[in-house]
Amino acid sequence: MQATVELPEVVLLQLEILARQEGATPGDLIRRIVEDHVARSQTSVPRSFNVSLPLIPASETGPIRPVTGKDVDELLSDDRLTA
Repeated sequence: MQATVELPEVVLLQLEILARQEGATPGDLIRRIVEDHVARSQTSVPRSFNVSLPLIPASETGPIRPVTGKDVDELLSDDRLTA
């Protein structure tokens, strides 16, 4: 398939210089840029996960209690913690 692309003169000059540096033609470079962009733009394959919750049963962790701001402050002020 062929396509015509209109580019500003300055962009075309930069494209030709870059293609020459890479040992490619401007058409090759445009093709590669478009292919890379299309590949990055495609959404990944949707995945389906069947997960049962909780991930870690309470029998392995013990009861989980809510954490308050006071709890966090106490943990952060603990001298045993180092930065």
